[in-house]
Amino acid sequence: MQEIPFSVPVSGTVKIDGSSITITINRSETFISFEPETPAGARHSALERGRTTYDVILESAREFIRRNGYNRFLAPELYDIAHEKYPELKKNSFLTRVISSSPNHPSYKYYSSRRDYFVHMINGIYQLDAKYVVKDNGETGNPNGASLFMNRD
Repeated sequence: MQEIPFSVPVSGTVKIDGSSITITINRSETFISFEPETPAGARHSALERGRTTYDVILESAREFIRRNGYNRFLAPELYDIAHEKYPELKKNSFLTRVISSSPNHPSYKYYSSRRDYFVHMINGIYQLDAKYVVKDNGETGNPNGASLFMNRD
């Protein structure tokens, strides 16, 4: 086999416009679109700066009580309320953080949040602890410090 070197003159342009590149060679055009890279170490978050998922969980529980008038709920019900305001929240992350906010949940020992927002009643049913319930006058907390865990109606 014999190789014959040759060169072909080619003219072209490259246009970069935001998140797309257009390459034109002779009369042939190729279009490439891309998403800009997130800088190293940057976090993508659906929440406002300074807010955590735990803040959203507590806010969702209070909103559930305000809407429904009772203090018993499932974690997915809280997620549905939170998802209305923060559609980018990941469901599994949200639900595991509910578990990590329930000290009497059997899996609490595997989490390090050490928050005590909820009382795990039975198989997925939770209750907001009395010290976090917002009363009609805007106050929070139970004045005698009792937990709702002892009061299972």
